Amino acid sequence: MFWSGYKRNALFLDSLSRAIRSYKPLIESGELKVRVLGFCSSYDTDKENRLFGKNRSNQVKSYFIIKNGLKEKHFYTTNFISRWRGMSDVVAVTCLPMKTMPADTLPKETVSTPDSLQPVDKPETEIIVSDTLTPSDSLANIQAEQLESTEAVTRQQQGKLTNLEYTYYRWAVKTNVAYLAATVANLGVEYSFGRHYSIDVPVIYSPYTVSRSYRLRFFAVQPEFRYWLKNPTMGHFFGAHLNIGAFNISVDKKERYQSPDGFYGVGLSYGYALPFARHWGAEFTLGAGYVHTKYDTYYNIPNGVRFEKGRPYNYWGVTKVGINLVYRFYLNI
Repeated sequence: MFWSGYKRNALFLDSLSRAIRSYKPLIESGELKVRVLGFCSSYDTDKENRLFGKNRSNQVKSYFIIKNGLKEKHFYTTNFISRWRGMSDVVAVTCLPMKTMPADTLPKETVSTPDSLQPVDKPETEIIVSDTLTPSDSLANIQAEQLESTEAVTRQQQGKLTNLEYTYYRWAVKTNVAYLAATVANLGVEYSFGRHYSIDVPVIYSPYTVSRSYRLRFFAVQPEFRYWLKNPTMGHFFGAHLNIGAFNISVDKKERYQSPDGFYGVGLSYGYALPFARHWGAEFTLGAGYVHTKYDTYYNIPNGVRFEKGRPYNYWGVTKVGINLVYRFYLNI
């Protein structure tokens, strides 16, 4: 996503806007072109680098089209699958006279690696900002914020979502329809950060006493740290979760079980998230692990007395099953 306030973007955008206003008659007459150079090398494949580099260039051009009244024909764009001045995710913009442009390629957009920009190793995830850049540089440095996991190609520009064309979502709310089918209320919130990470916090609550022989009252929270193979809220993920809660249950007329101090445990999970609309998606997950509790046993009659106290119980097995309906919030900054 492009954020005008990111790092020193505002400074350079203001400088460029003033220059565009000054030279706008020459730009509109075709004597000057707004030169846009997109550089991207932080992804694993050339295809991804070309795609996201093109998107960043389009994001920056869109800014000047909206703010300064320019049109697509006023730009001359080239995208490179390489670094520029040590930065792997950057868009550089300047105004150049037509005579400096290769006439046989105007106004086409090209994707190439020039001889002066040799391919380099994949950089670290963090965007590097050169301290030597100043507003007087011949190329104004406009950085499209990476947000460390933005595989974002805007639907307005691309027209559709593909496997690589996703809008970045930071927050999501969800409910587990498998639990709802069992009349167990639940709601979850997920927060995404970094290129591959998120925190998921589902809350599960059942207040029901159906009859004396069937009581299903419990409260549980399962915070989970997730690692996504591609980017958060889409595709495959692996998680590590905690199991925390308390219960008061009975399944027959003889005994009732209650955990005065609750239960706790840990587990590992695997899941897959499948978006099927811009905001909506489905999520499937299965987890297993360990749970420990100590519970008291009561006679399951009105005012039944406790006849067993603090019985320990250790459980190994399935700790998480999810078929979630997810609503994701579009990150708009």
